Amino acid sequence: MMPSLFDLTVAVPLLLGTFLTFVTSLGLLRFPDVYCRMHAAGKAGTLGVCLIIFAAVIFFAPAGPSVPIRGLLAIVFQFLTTPAATHLLARAAYLAQYPLTDRTEIDELEAYLGAYVRERYGKE
Repeated sequence: MMPSLFDLTVAVPLLLGTFLTFVTSLGLLRFPDVYCRMHAAGKAGTLGVCLIIFAAVIFFAPAGPSVPIRGLLAIVFQFLTTPAATHLLARAAYLAQYPLTDRTEIDELEAYLGAYVRERYGKE
């Protein structure tokens, strides 16, 4: 028995979103510091969740006209909120002086936030 075109259009974004979410979990486990981990969660995690929502919208679209609207709103809010929250968490981690990994070669935020950290926390 061959899968229908409808089944394939639901399965492809669902499997791709699941794969990206799995890659995000591997990044959270394997990356060396908090900044790299947040990068994994902010990029691949957002796209993975959006693809899973998209697959659910396709599957449940025959149930009513409000399903695609709600799905589109969920995807838009996901793309707006997750990267912004990740950015704010990374900035807070930097200001709280979470250590960078020893593999970090350039600290580009030092030029912008270094004086604030030294003034606020009195550390060199």
